[in-house]
Amino acid sequence: MRLSFTRFLKILFASFFIQTSWSFFSMQSMGFLFNLFAGANKDQRDKIVKIHKGFFNTHPYMSSYIIGATLRAYDEGDVFPEEIRNFVAITQTSFASTGDLLFWQTLRPALLLIAAILAVKSGVIGPLVFIITYNVFHLFHRVTGIIDGYQMGRDVIYILKAKRFTTVRHIFEILGAFFTGFLFSLVSLEVNYLLLLPITVLFLLLLIKRFPSVLIILAVLLLFVIMVMV
Repeated sequence: MRLSFTRFLKILFASFFIQTSWSFFSMQSMGFLFNLFAGANKDQRDKIVKIHKGFFNTHPYMSSYIIGATLRAYDEGDVFPEEIRNFVAITQTSFASTGDLLFWQTLRPALLLIAAILAVKSGVIGPLVFIITYNVFHLFHRVTGIIDGYQMGRDVIYILKAKRFTTVRHIFEILGAFFTGFLFSLVSLEVNYLLLLPITVLFLLLLIKRFPSVLIILAVLLLFVIMVMV
């Protein structure tokens, strides 16, 4: 069984509902089963329920990679319950941490800062830029996750080293730190710009030493508060 366009659309549509049956006991388990059902044959469903009726939780945008790879395993008939459970357990954790770091801790804060700056200058343009840009990245992973997951099978976990994760995260870490300072200088009317030099030096040192983006943003925020108060 191949990943036809119709089958792909069914899986993609189902992926938007992975959290609709969320529970404290099994998290996204029901949503994960619903996604697998959307792309599986009817004769595969009993086996899927027996193997995947337990706990499942990952970043919702990253779930497509796991779904595609799992369906590939069922299509090839290479399904040993313990092996497939181990695969899902490992990948759900790995994609969850990567998705949280990329979207919640890096992409969303950076885009919010950019949107706030644009909103100050251009009104509704700011929110529109945030909504459109964020959803471009979000939909990219939902769509390509299914395709790459199905094509790569259980090797899909190695895609976490790809530039779509590492480079994008690094770019938005820099943008987030930069626009944090830019927003403060924009809204303050009494900024002592002579203090921008030590702030810039600190900012560059933190980037070179690859400090977490959250620490960089907090350091810049703290210095700008001090700068405004001086």
